[in-house]
Amino acid sequence: MKRYRVLWKVALLGILILPGCSQRILEGIGIKTAAPIAEDDIEVAEAAENETGQDLEGQIDTGDWITAESAVQLPILMYHSISEGNGLRVPSEEFRSQMAWLRENGYYTLSPEEAYLVLTENRMPSEKCVWLTFDDGYTDNYTEAFPILKENDMKATVFMIGKSIDKGHHLTENQMLEMSRNGISIESHTINHLELNRMTAEQQEAEMVQSKELFDRILDQDTTVLSYPVGRYNEESLRLSEEAGYKMAVTTEPGGASRDQGMHALHRVRISPGLSVDGFASLIENSSNH
Repeated sequence: MKRYRVLWKVALLGILILPGCSQRILEGIGIKTAAPIAEDDIEVAEAAENETGQDLEGQIDTGDWITAESAVQLPILMYHSISEGNGLRVPSEEFRSQMAWLRENGYYTLSPEEAYLVLTENRMPSEKCVWLTFDDGYTDNYTEAFPILKENDMKATVFMIGKSIDKGHHLTENQMLEMSRNGISIESHTINHLELNRMTAEQQEAEMVQSKELFDRILDQDTTVLSYPVGRYNEESLRLSEEAGYKMAVTTEPGGASRDQGMHALHRVRISPGLSVDGFASLIENSSNH
């Protein structure tokens, strides 16, 4: 009987501990990063401006994909907040109109795994492809963008800051889990959202590795894509992101993405507020060669 009482107490302790697991993960990360944690909000950002080696094709039905005649140039669209107020905020109605244009014009929205195959193998599910990305993981990505994306049956990728999970104006763990079950990939925007080109190699490595480990664990996935905070990176960043296990990394360099840029220095198309539907269409068409 005494033994059963001990086992019961151990089980009860496990139940009490589990809810705090992800919080302790966050508290234990970043210890090798000497720079202070940035209190990043959208105003600050504006001022600064699955298993490795797994057969991705085994998870994706590529039976009716087409082969491009030349190296693919892919539009990777870069959003931040779906709201109003400054140059990083695209109002909800503008975003809705842009997604409607993509749907009406036959564009296929890619997952990270599909984008990797498109860029590395020159094969694609449609002549018209686009990869939708959001930096920072603001709450309105869930409340505003997510419903519009679901209405249009579209996939997208959110680059989330590790330390911002469950913090004000950013996604919660439960929101990320729901989105990831419904076509929205959650990928890495590092732990602290600091400028990598101002950090030592050890600090950069900690930001990249610990962020990947965090999202792998929370979302039970292989996190394969990194977005460099505020677009800052250097040659060491390119090497370290690959060594950390990321298959791709995206920058804020303007234009369509192509393999010859390097899979860890992919360009993106910034979507700013006030853009007309015709202007949006021109950006997409000019950053694609198919």
